[in-house]
Amino acid sequence: MRRLWRNSLISKVFLSYLAVVTLLFTSFYLYSSTVVRDFYVSSLGERLELEARLLAKAVPSLSDNREFDVLCRNLASELGVRITMIDGDGRVSCDSVEPSATMENHRSRPEVLQAYETGSGSSFRYSMTTGEELFYRAFLQNEGGSQRIVRLAIPLNEVRDMTDSLRRNLFLGFLVASGVGLLLAFAFSRRFSSRVKRLVEFSQQVAHGIFPQNFFVKSGQDEIHRLELHLNEMSENIRENVRQVVAEKEKANSILRCMMEGVLVIDPKGRVLVINEQAQKMFNLAHDTDIRGASILELSRHPEMKKIIEQVLVFDFTSERYSRQVELHEGRWFRVNAVSLRNTQSGSFGSILVFHDITEVKQLERMRSDFVANVSHELRTPLTAIRGYAETLLRNPPNDPADAQYFLGIIEKHSERLSRLTEDLLTLSDLESGKVQLDFKPLDSARVIQSVLEMFWDQANKKGIKLESVVEPELPRVSGDFDRLQQLFINLVDNAVKYTPTNGTVTVTVQRTRINGNAGGVEVSVSDTGPGIPEKDIPRLTERFYRVDKARSRDIGGTGLGLAIVKHIAQAHQADLKIESILQKGTTIRVLLRQ
Repeated sequence: MRRLWRNSLISKVFLSYLAVVTLLFTSFYLYSSTVVRDFYVSSLGERLELEARLLAKAVPSLSDNREFDVLCRNLASELGVRITMIDGDGRVSCDSVEPSATMENHRSRPEVLQAYETGSGSSFRYSMTTGEELFYRAFLQNEGGSQRIVRLAIPLNEVRDMTDSLRRNLFLGFLVASGVGLLLAFAFSRRFSSRVKRLVEFSQQVAHGIFPQNFFVKSGQDEIHRLELHLNEMSENIRENVRQVVAEKEKANSILRCMMEGVLVIDPKGRVLVINEQAQKMFNLAHDTDIRGASILELSRHPEMKKIIEQVLVFDFTSERYSRQVELHEGRWFRVNAVSLRNTQSGSFGSILVFHDITEVKQLERMRSDFVANVSHELRTPLTAIRGYAETLLRNPPNDPADAQYFLGIIEKHSERLSRLTEDLLTLSDLESGKVQLDFKPLDSARVIQSVLEMFWDQANKKGIKLESVVEPELPRVSGDFDRLQQLFINLVDNAVKYTPTNGTVTVTVQRTRINGNAGGVEVSVSDTGPGIPEKDIPRLTERFYRVDKARSRDIGGTGLGLAIVKHIAQAHQADLKIESILQKGTTIRVLLRQ
């Protein structure tokens, strides 16, 4: 019960009803008590007056006061009242209580005076004769030119007892009615509180993002029931709208996640509204970092980025498009496009910036530029030599045949170099474009290496280089194209022989190995004791025309395309290519072939 009264709504509603009922009960009881008393007195007065009239007609005047007193006493005993008859001069002719002969003149009594004036009168006063308070009712009798007052009196104790009895009954009636009303009020307040409690539970669930369905049951046709129906409909509509919003948000997030471009949405003050994963990677931010509301300058302090944001915030998007290329962190290039973020109500409320990573495009442009420059340079050198000596032979032929033979030898040498360069360019172009159709067959890797070494025995002997091979027995066969693998190892051995000084060693090792933790691969390594390659140049060795020592490479007749061709042949065979080198000690290139 105590827990029930802790419910503020029940206590407030019930106490409000209790206060209203108490106020009404008290007011009505006091008012009704006065009304009942007045009504009873009025009715009693009318009854006494009626009895007085009847007595006036029925009782004649007697000259003997004692006999008259006895008559009045007998009639008073039957009627239960005090009877007094008064002559016109105020003298008491009979009385049912005291001997009339001894009583004083009653002409001045209030009820008597009022009766003489209006025909009847009444008063409440203390009687010296009886020693108690009485209610008097007097009637003026006019008969035969004479007047007589017939007065009846009743003790106020009887009036009080009667009115008290009526008040008690009225009080009990009011008390029962109030109790029933309060019980009904308590039941109503409890039911009302229960319904309001359901409304509170509903609002709590909505506040926590839960939108229940059919939360309220049918409980009537009042305003609260209509409110509950509307809340049910509202919950269903909100749940559906939230589902649609979440679905649209998921679509937008999925699109942003799948985009290769970095997307950044900022408000007019440069604060971040939306950023996708690609943009987070671009700014080197952790995946779970929440930066919404942060300034864009907190993400990147690069001066170019600051300049872009300042330009976008004041840019007039209505007249032109915003687009520019910028180099950001560690040589990464981006094309930045921006548009204004608008709605129909408030106009612009931010900007959308899209970062396209064009680093690879820039690298390709640089490589293309370098390639064109390198090809032009590589072609110009032999062509210049061929043209110069050819013009000399044509316009100023030497007199000595030996000199002419020397000039022709130089022309032949540069023609061969030009031919090798052309063939390497065509081969590299075919490999890069995928035009080369490889004929994959199970191959004996030892046989492939042996065929390659046979081509370089004489060249190695002439330079005083020791060319040796170490082949593990019973090697598994590898899957590959014989001609292309042969070309790959020819380029590797050719480079090793060219760059190894006299009395150096070139070793070709073929052995079983593991690829990705599984057995079944063959590793072919070509090692030399040449000058080695600086560590910073190793990542660029497979680029076209890249040379560590350009002057020395041209002197030994290299085209600068050998390792680029090796890389593409290895990629076509899904082989791994590793280059290791130590300055002044030599270089080792490993090729891991799969079965």
